[in-house]
Amino acid sequence: MLKFILAAVVIPVLSVTSSTPFRSCPGSAPVPQEFNIQGCTALPCTLYRGQPLTAEARGIVSQVSTNSVEAYINVFLQEIDLEYPITPEFADACARGIRSCPLVAGQRFDYVFEKTSLDIQLNGIAVLIRVGLRYQAMPVACVEFDAIIF
Repeated sequence: MLKFILAAVVIPVLSVTSSTPFRSCPGSAPVPQEFNIQGCTALPCTLYRGQPLTAEARGIVSQVSTNSVEAYINVFLQEIDLEYPITPEFADACARGIRSCPLVAGQRFDYVFEKTSLDIQLNGIAVLIRVGLRYQAMPVACVEFDAIIF
């Protein structure tokens, strides 16, 4: 009986995910209902150079119908864009991250960004990170958050 009660209490706690606070990006890009960076529940997020990074955006409502979506990341040191390079394999969000392509306008979808190593050459520096999806020049989704890179 005690094992059952323990399982009933522990299992729901394990399935709850914590959200990462975020801001909407400048402009009119849609935002997800929930955003989570693994290990970050308060800003600024602490990120480590050379360590894996997993970010999940859930409940994004597409405003466009499209077969292709491009992912992008901007890292800003104060107001200077450090032009974070994103490889073609990560830039193609339909091939990696969106499991429901093609997108249909009005459709809700999720995006998962998983990178095996964070390649930002900063140490102990506070930055603003903007993560977004776009179709051509049209924003599909975008969030921004504060982080410190070590």
